[in-house]
Amino acid sequence: MQMKSKVKLIVTHIVGWVFILVGIAGLVLPILQGILFILVGLFILSSVSPWASNLLHKVRKRFPRVMNQVDLAKSKASKVQHRISVRFDRAMSMARKAHTQVFKRKSTHVI
Repeated sequence: MQMKSKVKLIVTHIVGWVFILVGIAGLVLPILQGILFILVGLFILSSVSPWASNLLHKVRKRFPRVMNQVDLAKSKASKVQHRISVRFDRAMSMARKAHTQVFKRKSTHVI
């Protein structure tokens, strides 16, 4: 269980920082919406980092109307995140089962 939580923490950090970096690139490039990617990255990081949560709280006070729209997007994103988590858990359990079957077969054939 501890390994699973560490993996989720690392993946959350990586995904959050990727969104923030893409958002920074989007501030310079005309193709991407930089602010949107930065906000998404902050939302992802806010679940694991207090500084991101505090920064989002300040942005919420400063721009309440924009943050209402972001809250709607966050609820949709949490549903997607849940689906991904369920699929990840299923894939991990299937991999564990396959791993035990492979080693079980090898040990029965060796005499």
